[in-house]
Amino acid sequence: MHNPKNNIFKSQHDEFLFLAKEYSDSELDFGKIFGDFFEKGGYEQIIPHVKDKDDCCVDTLVFYKKKPEYQTVYIGRIVAGISNAPEDHILETFPAGEFVVVTSEWKSTEGEAHEAVNENEKTMKASNEYVIDEESSPYICIEKMFECPQRGHRWERWYPIK
Repeated sequence: MHNPKNNIFKSQHDEFLFLAKEYSDSELDFGKIFGDFFEKGGYEQIIPHVKDKDDCCVDTLVFYKKKPEYQTVYIGRIVAGISNAPEDHILETFPAGEFVVVTSEWKSTEGEAHEAVNENEKTMKASNEYVIDEESSPYICIEKMFECPQRGHRWERWYPIK
């Protein structure tokens, strides 16, 4: 039987270099955001610079506190060996931090993995074991989606903790 506690754990995320497209607005419209992202080439300019090409990560979103009145999301990947961002992209170094990581098991579909991570997130929040740092951390959440031919789909959400 599945034990959600196996999918909720504390971890350090090292500083990382991120190549992405940045979106900020008072309310984020993900249909519009992803439409724009893929219309303008999606990961085409990002994939050549990905740091770990074998990790099966297909999407990384960094929700970040950049402007108080706006929500900001970066869509991209952790990269290495690049010093200048391609046109219409940003290259940002994000700070290290302490996080609670909520994951799903490997599932056969993206939808199943998304449902599982949502359920595990509810378990994490109900446990009161971790205090999400909503005040001093610049992060809101880091979300990663994985797809491996041999294993299936998996999601991770990294929340800053005190």
